[in-house]
Amino acid sequence: MSSSAGMRIAGWPRGRVFGMWIAVAVVSGLSAALGYQLLGDPSSGHSGAFAQGFAAGALLAMVADTMLPEAYETEQGFTGSWVAIGFAISLILSSL
Repeated sequence: MSSSAGMRIAGWPRGRVFGMWIAVAVVSGLSAALGYQLLGDPSSGHSGAFAQGFAAGALLAMVADTMLPEAYETEQGFTGSWVAIGFAISLILSSL
């Protein structure tokens, strides 16, 4: 949502913003289908672990790129510690 608002502020027409998100959805769907065909069922075997590890890394990269700068403005030096604690809690909860 914030990306769309930023594009509108930058002067992108509404149709171009909508078209870009349609293209992102189509490419994401095709990539998921291709990955499933190439790597097999992600819930079994080593390819599943690879796919889940890659997805987790992508999510961490997104969080680091978009949310950490805003969090640093508020928390200053504790931002990294809070991220590490949150990540550890998520690992613990996922193992339950």
